[in-house]
Amino acid sequence: MTDNTSFQSDKLQRFIFENAAIRGEWLHLTESWQAVLARRDYPARLQTVLGEMMGAVALLAATVKIKGRVVVQIKSEGPVKLAMVECTSDNTVRAFAQWDEDNAIDDNAKLTDLMAGGTMAITIEVEGAKQPYQGLVSLHEESIAATLETYFQQSEQLATRIWLVADQHHIAGLFLQQLPSEQQNKADEQEHWTRISHLASTITEQELLSLGAGTLLHRLFHEEKCRLFEPSAIAFACNCSRERVAETINLLGQEDATQLLNEQGKIEVACEFCNEHYYFDKIDVAQIFSENSISITESDTIH
Repeated sequence: MTDNTSFQSDKLQRFIFENAAIRGEWLHLTESWQAVLARRDYPARLQTVLGEMMGAVALLAATVKIKGRVVVQIKSEGPVKLAMVECTSDNTVRAFAQWDEDNAIDDNAKLTDLMAGGTMAITIEVEGAKQPYQGLVSLHEESIAATLETYFQQSEQLATRIWLVADQHHIAGLFLQQLPSEQQNKADEQEHWTRISHLASTITEQELLSLGAGTLLHRLFHEEKCRLFEPSAIAFACNCSRERVAETINLLGQEDATQLLNEQGKIEVACEFCNEHYYFDKIDVAQIFSENSISITESDTIH
């Protein structure tokens, strides 16, 4: 493996071990993470959890290899009611969380206290498929990474290790997974997995946050036959639009839409992901339900 010391952020890189049936992914996000944080003032502890979830969904999407999107969502009875992150096959990411803003969140709160009774849902939506695939795992571990490792063990029966770290500036992650092999010597396969996962477990949070993929993998696996592939760029993007909101209002029905207008004077819709607000007055709503509805302009979009 060539030691590439140039640091690249908002990148995802795949690597494999040529001497073992093991694959991996390295991830580092900066600008895409800052785009999420700029839209809401998250408490520090929630910021960390949401960042780890965003890193996790990007790593998961890289292993799925489908045209569509992967969504990781946690609903709970704790202070954080909902956290949702998404990564598409175009390598775009977005994320948001809802929490009880009337009560302070302790910076040292455990994950299982922050999201008490929580369940993690992992949804894979393939373009053109009638039904998405969804897997569920209880949030009984002390970290997002440990919960996902349990999910892979239960649903895929594949040994998996995940390291995630997030601060106010960056998100970083490392993913290792043992692949099915045709080799008959299971003892050798287990020895490879034990050795390589042990080497990876020596990584520190600071190394994960500050080192590029080539440098990090060389430091961890310099005695292994590890091959690093070209990086893929990741960016923040939200697919909300005024047209999509208009379609939602249309599904609401003219009677209910008119009632909202009469009560509020206008219909306001905010995108949870990007916090963009869309406003529709009586003329806009009349256009939506007109048989000859014209395209709604973007002029009333408020950022």
